[in-house]
Amino acid sequence: MNDSRDLPKPTPATQHGLIRLEIGFWLLAAALGFVHAWADHHDLMNADAMSYVDIAEAYLRKDWPEAINTYWSPLYSWLIALGFRLLKPSPYWKFAVVHIVNFGIYLFALGCFCSLMRELVKRQRHEPRLATLPDWALISLGYSLFIWSSLFLITVHLESPDMLVAAFVYLATAILLRIRRQPSSWWTFMLLGIVLGFGFLAKSVMLLLTPVFLIAAVLCVGNLRRGLPRVVIAVALFIVVAGPFILAMSDQKGALTTGRSGRLNYLWAINGVSNTHWQGEEPRFGIPEHPTRKIFDNPPAFEFARPITGSYPLWYDPTYWYEGSVSHFDWRQQIRVFIGGIKSYYELFQSRGLQFGLFVGLVALYTLGGRGRLIVYDLIDRWMLIVFACAGLGLYALVNVQGRYVASFIVLLWLALFSSVQMSRAPNTERFIRSIILVLAIPIVITTVSSSTREAGLTLRQLVRGEDPAAHEQWQVAEGLRERGIGLGYKVAFIGDSFRAFWANLLGARVTAEVRRDKVLDFWQADPQVRASLINAFAMADVEAVVAEKPPRGVDLTGWQKLRNTDYYVYVIER
Repeated sequence: MNDSRDLPKPTPATQHGLIRLEIGFWLLAAALGFVHAWADHHDLMNADAMSYVDIAEAYLRKDWPEAINTYWSPLYSWLIALGFRLLKPSPYWKFAVVHIVNFGIYLFALGCFCSLMRELVKRQRHEPRLATLPDWALISLGYSLFIWSSLFLITVHLESPDMLVAAFVYLATAILLRIRRQPSSWWTFMLLGIVLGFGFLAKSVMLLLTPVFLIAAVLCVGNLRRGLPRVVIAVALFIVVAGPFILAMSDQKGALTTGRSGRLNYLWAINGVSNTHWQGEEPRFGIPEHPTRKIFDNPPAFEFARPITGSYPLWYDPTYWYEGSVSHFDWRQQIRVFIGGIKSYYELFQSRGLQFGLFVGLVALYTLGGRGRLIVYDLIDRWMLIVFACAGLGLYALVNVQGRYVASFIVLLWLALFSSVQMSRAPNTERFIRSIILVLAIPIVITTVSSSTREAGLTLRQLVRGEDPAAHEQWQVAEGLRERGIGLGYKVAFIGDSFRAFWANLLGARVTAEVRRDKVLDFWQADPQVRASLINAFAMADVEAVVAEKPPRGVDLTGWQKLRNTDYYVYVIER
């Protein structure tokens, strides 16, 4: 399994050409990444974003009990906190700083992918007797896939740690390719342990993939006696990096835990337990120890001000509201979810037609290679990339498949399949390969660039014309509330999608009560007396104002005040 032989080196002219090609892709990736990150820099796209921002601010306040969270992994919040500390944004610019952090993470992922591509290119040169994809072809295809997957599967503008996870997956894979090439090095194993540790801090799902990387590292050495001590060092450094946060979470919960996001996601995805306002409707899934407090029956409304803090306590620490829940393995539902995951992969495969084109091109290359059954051996030589790709894809298929979760594993799978292409050298071989790769890579680049025209236009317009505060809706809502005396520390009820009540963070207020999201229309269709009774129930729950998002046209808005030029209204509760 090792390959420490001297690798054939390209000529200086060829090497300079490859460097120019790489630099060209770096510049393209950076430019596209920036316009995607900046185009909507005052908007938060992810329902999870406010929780990460709140946790970042808790770290800045050194409020450790509130900052330590067993649901949200810490690394993304740490980076947001660093961005806030360095740039010290006003509320108006706070979300823009989050997008700057996203762009920085994207550049880090690009660097990690660069390391992977360089190791893969070195690996490609080990079989001079057969024709493989030339270096320029592998680089072109690889970077095209990285840019496309990062912009349209993970998405640079989305506030999540998934780009960080992709970066660490790429970097860990590059390190393993280095170990396979130089199995005697201790430093690479040490670096692997550190990278996997930071991967866990980025997202706890990496803990499930860490054994796969470590076992692969032993196999790369090819000798258990030599490999095991090196893996022990990697494990030790993984514990050094991840251990302090694991201990902090365990101390908070009073029991050893590596995080509880996996258990909750299984409860929601497989057992079908509601992910908001769980009241223990089905006793077999447990009885909530401290559920949200129901304050009105029809439409159902809940209060949840204590003891969890944050702009939206219900989502700041979901593990608290689900204490007492018990998840059950349900093989029928598990099979349904798995089949749904396979369908999701098929939809991703069909998206934009790019991956279907890759499949056709791959089949053409294998057919031209004429290797027959030897293709199996060619694929086995890329077992490492295939195993990592299948492990990640299979893991998410069991629970929840989303493009941003699996993008890096899709890229690894395509890289494994294309880098395994080998064919006998013939006069027309190079021309066939060149034609097929150009037919594959150029449409990916063109589609990626053409699909970014909106983001490029918005970014250019903002940079040339300057800021338009009216376009920052969430800030306008927050300012409108300030103008009506609602400010820092106020408790507010929300009639709308509280997961996206980002104005609360800008205002420093807290959404501590709400009408259940699927019953918002019932509130507006209710009799005026019922609505008045519900507002009174909010007042009894210490709510100081009720904010509504986009009331239906024609409803009676007596007592409600429009917040600037937005579709939000406020009802201030008089004391």
